[in-house]
Amino acid sequence: MTRNPVFERAGSEVTDKVTLFRSVADFQQLHEVAGKGGHITIIGGGFLGSELACALGYKTKSTKGSVTQVYPEYGNMAKVLPEYLSRWTTDKVKSEGVDIITHSTVKDVTTTPDGKLKLSFDTGKEVGFIYTFSLVYTL
Repeated sequence: MTRNPVFERAGSEVTDKVTLFRSVADFQQLHEVAGKGGHITIIGGGFLGSELACALGYKTKSTKGSVTQVYPEYGNMAKVLPEYLSRWTTDKVKSEGVDIITHSTVKDVTTTPDGKLKLSFDTGKEVGFIYTFSLVYTL
């Protein structure tokens, strides 16, 4: 399902809520979650993750949903763009309503008693989700 050992070790209560984004059907599923006002978290700040964050962030503006993007770099597409373009791209993604968590790698994922997911990062930060949750892994 994913190439990230954190998610590979997790049980089905976690993996059933994680999508390794690869197809049009994956996007349609996420678009539906966004349309219902759900929460989507995207792991990855490359081209695919950033484009997905923009598109879904735009969609959730009208549905009261939310999108979070998490990656280890300082900005979107920082591995391939010069710093000034990465910062511009990050500002563009934020302008679509996306909450961005930089300098962070997922260390652990667990479920809460009500069935939602909680992510723990290598920075010590933890994020729990109160909405319908889909996690998208794009690395």
